[in-house]
Amino acid sequence: MSAILVSRDPSDRSDLQYEVAFRLALVSRRFRARFAERVKSSSQTEARWSALYQLAREPRGLIQSELAERMGIQGPTLVRLLDALEVQGLVRRLSTPEDRRAKRVMIQPAGEEMVREVDIIAEQLRDDSFAGVTMEELRVTLRVLEKLGLTLDPAVSGTAHGEASKARHLPLSSQD
Repeated sequence: MSAILVSRDPSDRSDLQYEVAFRLALVSRRFRARFAERVKSSSQTEARWSALYQLAREPRGLIQSELAERMGIQGPTLVRLLDALEVQGLVRRLSTPEDRRAKRVMIQPAGEEMVREVDIIAEQLRDDSFAGVTMEELRVTLRVLEKLGLTLDPAVSGTAHGEASKARHLPLSSQD
């Protein structure tokens, strides 16, 4: 990725938007691939890691439907994933008193320990990946990604541009 732009006109907004979207997808795939290489010995899949990380952030656990939504997957896919994690003793599903049909998923101590171990690997990958990036570049990138996330969120985009429209007009820096 030595060239800044693949497009012909770096001043054209459409070309820049294309380039950013293309690079974002490419970097995301590469980051996930490097992460998978580094945690290969754990015998977990990316989806299982995603579930464990979501649950590790929620001491009270999550209802299965909430976990599926956060992970961007369908309920049946999550059920198979949780079956595997439960067999390994990494998570546990409990009935909820509010709704007998709903199940609350709780990370177990073995799952928490696995997340702590992988966090060390993930932190090193982030340190390696962002080594040449300044704090200001990180802040600007995060603001741009937050705006894109709002714009692409189906819950937001279906509300006549809702917050996504407002987000598009937020300044990226004090000079904007």
